[in-house]
Amino acid sequence: MNVMKFALVVLLGLGQLTVNAQMNMDGPGYPQTNPIPCTTFSDGSVPNFFDNGGAAGNYTANYTDEITFCPDLSQGSKVTLVFAINAGFSFDVDASDSIYVYDGPSSSSPLLGVHNSATDPNGFTYVASWSNPSGCLTVVFVSNGTVQGAGWQANVSCGNVFQPFTNQIQAFVNGVGPNAIDTDNNIDICFGDSVLLVGLPTFPNSFETNGYGYSQNANTNIDYEWSVGGVSSFPNNDSIWFTPPTRNGYFVELVTTDDFPFAVNTTCKIRVSQLPNFAGTGPQNNPICVGESVALLGGANFTDTVGIDIPLGQFQPGGSFAGLTYLPDGSGVQYQTTIPISGFPAGSSISSLQDLNEVCITMEHSYLGDLEIALTCPNGTTVSLVNSYSPGFIAGGFNGGGTYLGDANDAGANGVPGAGWEYCFSAVFNDWGTMGSQLTAGNTVPAPLFGNGNPSMNPNGVYLPDGNFALLNGCPVNGDWTITVQDNLGIDDGFIFGWGLFFDPSFFVGLSPYQNYVVDSYWGSDPTIISNVNDTAVIVMPPAAGDYNYTLFVTDDFGCDYDTTVTLTVLPLPTIFADTIACDFAMQVAGTVSNGSGTWSTTSPQVGFSNPNVLNPTITASQPGTYTVNFQNAACPTVVSADITFPQLPTIFPDTSICGFEFDVPVGSVDAFGGGTWSTINPAIITFSPNATTLNPTIIATSSSVNIITFTDDVCNNSVSAELTMIESPTISVPNVSCDLIEFDLISTSYQGGTWSIIDNPVTTFLEDTAANFFNTQNSANADVEVSVPGTYTIQFTDSYCNETVTETLTFPPYIWTEILDTNICLGIEYVLNAYQTPSPVSYSWSTGATNTASINVTEPGTYTVTITSECYTYSDDAVITYYLCDIVAPNVISLNSQADNELWYFQSEGIAEFVCTIVNRWGNVIHEYSNFDGYWDGRDKSGNFVEDGVYFYIIKAKIFGGEDLEKHGHITVVR
Repeated sequence: MNVMKFALVVLLGLGQLTVNAQMNMDGPGYPQTNPIPCTTFSDGSVPNFFDNGGAAGNYTANYTDEITFCPDLSQGSKVTLVFAINAGFSFDVDASDSIYVYDGPSSSSPLLGVHNSATDPNGFTYVASWSNPSGCLTVVFVSNGTVQGAGWQANVSCGNVFQPFTNQIQAFVNGVGPNAIDTDNNIDICFGDSVLLVGLPTFPNSFETNGYGYSQNANTNIDYEWSVGGVSSFPNNDSIWFTPPTRNGYFVELVTTDDFPFAVNTTCKIRVSQLPNFAGTGPQNNPICVGESVALLGGANFTDTVGIDIPLGQFQPGGSFAGLTYLPDGSGVQYQTTIPISGFPAGSSISSLQDLNEVCITMEHSYLGDLEIALTCPNGTTVSLVNSYSPGFIAGGFNGGGTYLGDANDAGANGVPGAGWEYCFSAVFNDWGTMGSQLTAGNTVPAPLFGNGNPSMNPNGVYLPDGNFALLNGCPVNGDWTITVQDNLGIDDGFIFGWGLFFDPSFFVGLSPYQNYVVDSYWGSDPTIISNVNDTAVIVMPPAAGDYNYTLFVTDDFGCDYDTTVTLTVLPLPTIFADTIACDFAMQVAGTVSNGSGTWSTTSPQVGFSNPNVLNPTITASQPGTYTVNFQNAACPTVVSADITFPQLPTIFPDTSICGFEFDVPVGSVDAFGGGTWSTINPAIITFSPNATTLNPTIIATSSSVNIITFTDDVCNNSVSAELTMIESPTISVPNVSCDLIEFDLISTSYQGGTWSIIDNPVTTFLEDTAANFFNTQNSANADVEVSVPGTYTIQFTDSYCNETVTETLTFPPYIWTEILDTNICLGIEYVLNAYQTPSPVSYSWSTGATNTASINVTEPGTYTVTITSECYTYSDDAVITYYLCDIVAPNVISLNSQADNELWYFQSEGIAEFVCTIVNRWGNVIHEYSNFDGYWDGRDKSGNFVEDGVYFYIIKAKIFGGEDLEKHGHITVVR
């Protein structure tokens, strides 16, 4: 009840304190010329109207009289007449006598009824009707001479009774155009449109209209309660905007209430156009061949709709919802939130488990183990939804422990909400068992935002309530439905962000499905459409192969436009293989594409077919050559052709012997179709340069040998061979690097042996006469050498037979060394750790995993190791990096009259180069600021006055010695 309504009730109540006057049936009454003073005749609980016998009773025999009661319209609009038998009232009129009541100022007014104790033993009541503008009631009493009753003690009163008014809803799609509500009370719109809903109440009985009664004004004293699809979160305005979130029908209810309060319920329905299903739209045959035509099915005319199926539109009955409810920390304390349900047909009640489809609660709570949640219907029946605690106000309890509901902000019961998750409960449509059984089954998910991944009950399904919903049978639907939550333990809190009741659609009168239909359709313009443009099937004939897109546009009976695009594939002409090469004078055809069978043919007598009437026959030739073959499709008389080349066998050079180790294959000695590849039975000795696929390569041997050389053509893999005899040149094998100044791996190959020699490194020869020498192996096939100093030496071998000399170099690397230094730095500073380099080329490996770098960036303390490696040696060194804390530590309380030396606020720091400290109050106003290291705050503001007790906040922006930014902030509690 708002303030205006409350004030009106109080005024009426005060009027009832006035003492009523007494009237008898034979009195003068109160005609329109002398109306009832309603301030006197306002108490309907005290008898003031008696028969002609007066208060003593017993009316007389053979009596007829008429009396009229009219209200003073400046004080009240209607007269009320009450005959009763309780609380000081009496009614005893014999069945042979009658009381006639007329709706107006005389007995010529409409008769409302004839009454006595036989017809109405408990009495009767009348209020002047609203078709009676005078507000008067006229009573005629007639008695006969036989039997009389004791008479009556009744009441006549007047005042401003409720004033009926009417209401209607108008709707404007997207806020423009005429009223969109049709004669069936429907508002038909397209998905994405918005509706401006406007309530237009009319007050035929208001003070503004008649000059009496009470005020009824659409702008100042009327409340508007809107509900769309069961959702009531709309402002108290005579108009609202609604944009349907889904393609459904929505039941709209407007309850308009005056200050009496008297309410009028007005309804309409929003129907959102349903998305057509175009699954049946498209080509009658797909694919087709080039040159063929086909019908595109889809469209509507006066008699038929083809290819378009529009599903039934279903109404979204929804439910009724209550808003935010805080669940502060409590121990056995109950918190409740209530939804008042109204507007269902009178007498609607729960009669089966399905009548209350679902109860959904969007909430967060940080400790399931202390929680009990119950639902109470309007007649007081209570059933449990979640019962996790024992003993509580609900018997039993499954002990949910520290599991969350939602993503709770569990920061010491701080009253700050986390993220609410919706949990739903149903006795019919549940996916899972009770929440207790699902907790046992591990049906939880992490709470990622505030719960740090702690388990929270899974919201992605519908739970079975703990209690028995069958107990709700008989509960009225209209009335107050209440959710009760009891928090049994401390140090946690939660929120109910909203909750709702979803009743079975059978409770929603007139919400049967609706059906859209197509009123207009056409295919988008396309040059391939050749006929039936205005029919439900158009004929198309694409000119070439490919994919063709066609768009069908339709408009439904709501005026909503839709389209769909279909693709027609036109197959090309039959295809066979491209011009090709076939080996061994035969080819198995593959990949022939044809719309049906076909026939192969040729004009060359050298060519034959295994079966000319299959798609993929074997084609053979009796001699090399290029021949044309043809294929004709049986369905489409089109001939496609291809050339087949059958190559001859390859030829190479004849058997050959040479003195040397390289043989150039003579140009013109090799004849092969499409090139080929050279090979040998001894690939360890023979190679081909520049490669084995060169038509006329250089054949190179590694030793004297007789080899079979083979050439295989690349097209047909046919081979031809020749014998090639070659005498090899001398070679030596010397390692690139030796690590011990001694090398035992000098190896030679030659036809008849030779002699080793060495050329000293010019850098080392001055140290002694001979820097290197052999170990009595100078004339052996394999030699050993020793050097006195590191360096690079030239090794020679001279063949004894051919007098050919070959050389190689041999390197003996020097030793290596490095160093890294211990360092102390501030935390957060990145330090570059450099390794001193040795002159010899090395690779680097760090204990951090870094490689191939002489320096690394260090951000953490510890021992770091660098290892350098050359061809022969490895050397490591360690550096200890120590970090110390560069930080700010600040207190959070000062006392302005402290005896404990905490009346000044300052912070301690280490490693800080510069800073600015700002102190603000809870509104963000700066109280104090300083930047010198000896600074402090003594609890005074900028004017030098001590601040009030409370919480203040500091922000410190600093730079540490390493140049990095550091920011600290927190609160300071000031006490006295």
